[in-house]
Amino acid sequence: MKVLVLILFLIFPSSSWAEQVKPKDTVSNHVNIREQPSSDSNKVGELEPDKMLPYVKSVPRWHEVKVNDNQLGYVSKRWTEVIEDPLDLAAGSNFAVHFLDVGTGDSAIIDMGDREIIIDGGNSIRVLNAYAEKTGIIDGDIELVVVTHGDTDHWKGLTRLMGFDGTVDEPKKVQEFWDAGYNRNCNPATQGGRVNYLKFIENVKSVVPEGKFLRPLEEHHTPADVSGNPETFTVSTLPGVTFTLLHSNANPTTGSCSYKVNNASIVLKVEIDDVKFLFTGDANGKKRNESGNGTPDHVEKKLLALEEAHQGTLKVDILKVPHHGSETASTQSFIDKVDPTYAIISASTSHHLPKTTVFNRYVNGQRIILSTDETHAN
Repeated sequence: MKVLVLILFLIFPSSSWAEQVKPKDTVSNHVNIREQPSSDSNKVGELEPDKMLPYVKSVPRWHEVKVNDNQLGYVSKRWTEVIEDPLDLAAGSNFAVHFLDVGTGDSAIIDMGDREIIIDGGNSIRVLNAYAEKTGIIDGDIELVVVTHGDTDHWKGLTRLMGFDGTVDEPKKVQEFWDAGYNRNCNPATQGGRVNYLKFIENVKSVVPEGKFLRPLEEHHTPADVSGNPETFTVSTLPGVTFTLLHSNANPTTGSCSYKVNNASIVLKVEIDDVKFLFTGDANGKKRNESGNGTPDHVEKKLLALEEAHQGTLKVDILKVPHHGSETASTQSFIDKVDPTYAIISASTSHHLPKTTVFNRYVNGQRIILSTDETHAN
């Protein structure tokens, strides 16, 4: 019996990352980041001993560093040093993205040599863990796990990988965890319901380092569709990876229960070496019986308003198609603005997904569409 399939393995050449600035080994507390190269100027942050910032240039007595996309700062040369990133991805010269066949569900692994990001875990407790064991893809800890929302087909597969079912001798440790934070109220007594989901969340919280359990995610990074500004940010353990949180909602208020669960979905733009991905969870864009050419609603409406204000925000190279190709998402307006080179559909033939009407909206004669269902698989 087929246990798992590697559906997509994309490899992109990687260029060298910029040099980094870190506190010297003698620093036990932190180094102040100043607005200007002067100890009398305003303090704009702190550089802790286990953190690094991108190096920009040298000025007398100070290193200029990139605090975030919108701000530069200065740290004293007395307390800091410039180094080549010891986790340099360029040493491996590649990164790879694996979209696993988990039926109707999502699970993707971004592999950067000795660092990994997992976005969703699928519905089967076996597939993700079996794939990790077979390939040896996960080296040491998993730097980041993202569960886009509380539906079972997005988190259940992580339970065995992280050792929660008691069958794995050496479960994988997770350094940082993100979740939308909506506790879902559908079918609370069922295997896929609220009770088991909250138990999973409780288990995750018990093993993730303090301060790295980011749930609800919006309390730590404001979604761009709320702030109106698509700000990028980074994670210290994943140098060279840039994130933009476009949507995450811990308290969706419109629609039926199932719509609320899906509208909580984290919508995350990830950029590695100029390659842009958009992971969408099950974010909705319309009612199931409405035309794809109609006016977008729900999450897609918010994303398109953001695109209108900041053109190019949604444009990516690779799109994980929303909600498995269901007719609750993928309005034509959304597809046109994202305009992906690759559209990845994680779906199951037995669940009659993706819908042919949705699949056809992605077809433009040039786009590469890859799907895990048997009918539409390339």
